[in-house]
Amino acid sequence: MRLKISRLIYDCLSNTDLLCRVVLIIVLFTAGCSAISVGKWRGIERTEPDEAYYLMDDVFLTASSASSRREIFDHNMNESVHLFFIPKNEKPTYTVESVWKDPDGQEYRTIRTTYDKAREEKQGIERKQRAGTPRIHTLPTKELYEHKPGMWKVALYLEKQLVRRLSFLVK
Repeated sequence: MRLKISRLIYDCLSNTDLLCRVVLIIVLFTAGCSAISVGKWRGIERTEPDEAYYLMDDVFLTASSASSRREIFDHNMNESVHLFFIPKNEKPTYTVESVWKDPDGQEYRTIRTTYDKAREEKQGIERKQRAGTPRIHTLPTKELYEHKPGMWKVALYLEKQLVRRLSFLVK
């Protein structure tokens, strides 16, 4: 592979073809300044052995509708904590539950939602077949802060099977 690239560069530089030189310059400059990017690389997602993370395409916490991951939420700046998740291979009907625990480890709230394809279609909600349908469970940051500031935890269950545990700081 390296030989082919070297040969291509040599041919382009020794050849008087202007188009070839222009292409080579563009490739070298765009590759060098990361103009061609496939997005932020997240690395390997490490989970606990009891978590069935493979049932989801993605699970993370965010403070807004944008998909920017967060682990620290300031009650003065962030209105809500959103648990954002995308299930893989959605069944026609399934139940997702998020269990929110305060810094003392006491269960604070459980959000249980049943997603029903027939009901969603009546409401005009269309499920994404390949990419998965984004789902969100939300709690107000101010409410969490008033209960107890500190390191909170949330556990996500799909059909009573633990999918992911996440920790986040409320200050």
